[in-house]
Amino acid sequence: MKLVVTLFLFVLMSLGAIASPEIDQIFDSLKGLPRSYETKGAICEEVAKVLLEKDYPPPRYSVHVGIAYGDLERVIGELDEVIIDHNENKVIKIIEVKCWTDLKAGRDKAHEQRARFLKSIRNPQKLYFTSTSTDQEFSPAQFVGVNSFAAIGQKGAKAVGYDLEFPFTMKELMDLRLQLLRCQNWSTCPKP
Repeated sequence: MKLVVTLFLFVLMSLGAIASPEIDQIFDSLKGLPRSYETKGAICEEVAKVLLEKDYPPPRYSVHVGIAYGDLERVIGELDEVIIDHNENKVIKIIEVKCWTDLKAGRDKAHEQRARFLKSIRNPQKLYFTSTSTDQEFSPAQFVGVNSFAAIGQKGAKAVGYDLEFPFTMKELMDLRLQLLRCQNWSTCPKP
């Protein structure tokens, strides 16, 4: 009997049926969002947004996921999370989200993306900034002078040089992703 109960609990946990209350709250926040979670990074970007909105609440602030920037010829890069202070009408923080198995490589990629952005913003009048999900356009002037940057990853990321980390392991984040994909597949959550 003890073995049966143990196996039952193991199966439930592997299916993501038992989750922390905080993961459950995040699932509730994301289940109405018609976002594709096919790429693994998508779940981490949306979880970051939910957590950042606790520290940067509306209406004073807005947290935007996926802001592409470029010039007339090409897209130069994409900023994972952008926080705007509406009182100042300025971007106050840019956060790169890297849920990578190789945390050091993710940290290095975040630093590389930050350097590319800083190089590009030196000539802001030639840049455009557009949301990849809503096509909302942002003024280049909003990005001038931003000097707060961070990288966030799964639990354990700060130990290898990230600025922030989720209170969740990579497995917990991927289980949440799987739960949202199932919800969309069963048509109980909206699809993109």
